[in-house]
Amino acid sequence: MAKDPFVIANTLLCALIALRLMFFRKSGARHCWWASWLAYLLVLGYGGVVINFLFGLYVNAHPVTPLINLLVAALVIRARGNAAKLLSRRI
Repeated sequence: MAKDPFVIANTLLCALIALRLMFFRKSGARHCWWASWLAYLLVLGYGGVVINFLFGLYVNAHPVTPLINLLVAALVIRARGNAAKLLSRRI
């Protein structure tokens, strides 16, 4: 396991982003095919970081990476996991 605090922080943020996107419930919202694909690709990308960490393949992270993912996590949480709102001007 990696002991780099940047790797651990980035992995936790990636897990948060992927889980929030995976557990989005649309509850009356219209289905957007492009937003579904966007969410799918984001979950694959951020989930891949977590899987690589669990298998010991993710051992080095740039110090800025967790900061960028903190911003993305804040946007995903503010949009309540709705990928369509991530690209909207009004969140």
